Amino acid sequence: MSAAVAGVCLLVELMLGVALLVGAFFTLAFSSEAYRNSATPLHQALNALTFVLAVLPLVLTLWVGWRRFLSDRPFDPVPLGMGLPLVALGVCAVAGYLALLGGELATSSHRREQERAARLALRAEVEGGAVHKACDLVAADPRASAEDMRRCREFIESRPDVAARWAELTKFTDPRGGFNTWHLAQVGLAPDWAWGATVPVIRHDQAWLLRTFHETWLARTQDLPSMDDMGQLQLALQTSTRFRGWDAHAVETLRTQVLPSLVAWLDAREPRLRALPDVDTWVLGAVRERIQSLLTKPDEGVEPLPPLPGTPSASDIGLVRMDDTGALDLWLRASPTSGNIGDVYLHRASYDSDYERWRKYVGDLRPGQPRFLPAP
Repeated sequence: MSAAVAGVCLLVELMLGVALLVGAFFTLAFSSEAYRNSATPLHQALNALTFVLAVLPLVLTLWVGWRRFLSDRPFDPVPLGMGLPLVALGVCAVAGYLALLGGELATSSHRREQERAARLALRAEVEGGAVHKACDLVAADPRASAEDMRRCREFIESRPDVAARWAELTKFTDPRGGFNTWHLAQVGLAPDWAWGATVPVIRHDQAWLLRTFHETWLARTQDLPSMDDMGQLQLALQTSTRFRGWDAHAVETLRTQVLPSLVAWLDAREPRLRALPDVDTWVLGAVRERIQSLLTKPDEGVEPLPPLPGTPSASDIGLVRMDDTGALDLWLRASPTSGNIGDVYLHRASYDSDYERWRKYVGDLRPGQPRFLPAP
């Protein structure tokens, strides 16, 4: 190989080595930030190995360049000659990626084990008599039972004041006010936790929860609420729909038993709210819009349940049907062991990221023919 060609090869290998090092640096930076408070020692060691593997090709390229152009020693004994840095680059890139992935998997596995141990410890406390932690268990365990929810409900109803009841109810919401959710597989309704659809953390007694939550919100805001309170209400209403996984009875209870009172409450206070200097008119309009949508279109985005093709077995979790476009409609139970078929509705079209996995899971279907869906 001539000196000119060797020089070009060296320059390309140097550029690739620098690119690998820079890419590894930023990838490790983001990974370290994401796992800053939870990385296991094995994860940290594998991250260090990833960085060493990213540096190695660049160091090897510099050494090969020195041997080829600056050293008096013969170059022929160098294995693979000028191709050595390129081979090392490929091997180190693959090995570094596997080390990075292995570290993240180790931490994720450790975190899941910690969460499982914490849930078991919490359940032992609640079943041992710590009723004040009953709602913590429901909020933390995707497989919480109807008995767990009964204990939580009884504890909330036993609270003597609105503030105490509200503190328990907000354990089921995120900091902004929307209801927290589980992935379908966490509650046993899909075989892969990464599949995109989610359902509310409350899997039992949903009608009571929606009614009590919004009634308690009204009770604690008898005077003028803040814009934060109104934003919380807007998100709670936005995530209290059939499309978001609440069953029909829960949404109907909200419509008939709570929303009329909420409309009257808002009518009486909206003029004063709009006169406030820090008023957010968009939030007020969004609350009105969500109320109107729930009152007039409670089943928006949800297809009606078709006639069942027989009697479902105890292991069936729902019904699936494919339309003429190949899209899937799924009517699922609230959980594998509770609720009715149709409590949860999903629509999966070809553009959804998890569509192909659902198609593979449900098997061959003829358009328009419903079929019971077995538990994963």
